[in-house]
Amino acid sequence: MIISVLLFLLVIHFSFGRLSRRAMGTDAVARAARLERIARASWWIQLLMVICFVGMAYTLLAFFMGWPMFSESKVRIVISQSHIYTAAADMPGEIFWLWLGKMFFWFVAYGVVFSLFGLYRKGQLFTARAVLHIRSLGYFLIINWAFDDQMQSTLRDMNLSTVPILIGLLIIFVSWIMDEGRKIQEEQELTV
Repeated sequence: MIISVLLFLLVIHFSFGRLSRRAMGTDAVARAARLERIARASWWIQLLMVICFVGMAYTLLAFFMGWPMFSESKVRIVISQSHIYTAAADMPGEIFWLWLGKMFFWFVAYGVVFSLFGLYRKGQLFTARAVLHIRSLGYFLIINWAFDDQMQSTLRDMNLSTVPILIGLLIIFVSWIMDEGRKIQEEQELTV
C-alpha cells in the first residue's frame, strides 16, 4: 500500500511538474516555487502517514487485546485466503512469530518512507541519503515477500506472486541509477 501511494504521488508530481515548467521557465523563482510545492506535498504525505501509522498501531493493539475494529467485533488478520485469525492465540507459533517479524518490517518501512519525505520537505531530493531510503524500500519489498513465502509454505498454502520481488529489484535498480546520476552531477560541479 505504501508503494502504491508513493508511485501515485510521483506520477501526479511529475505530471504537474511538466505543466508548470513550461509555464514558468527555469529561473531561481521557478526553482523555489517547485521546491515549495514539493515541501508542501511532502508535508501532506507525512501527515497521511502519521494517520495510517496510528491506524496500524491501533489494529495491532486491537488484535492482541481483542478490541473491536470499527464495525467489526474483532480484528481479523488474513495470512492467506484460508487462514484468517481473530486472536493471537489462534495462530500457530511459527506463523505468529513470522507475522510479528513482518509487522516489525512494516513499521521500519513506514519510518523509512516518513524520513524520505522529510528529506523532500527540506529540499534534499537527490542526496545519498534519499537514494539509500529508496533502495531500502526495494529491499523491504523483497524481505516482505520472503516473510509471506515462509508463512504460506508453513501453512502449505502456496498462492504467492513473484511480482513484489520484481518491483523490489526494479526499485533497487532505479535507486542505483539515481545514485550514479548524483555522483556524475557532483563530479561535474567539482570540475567547473
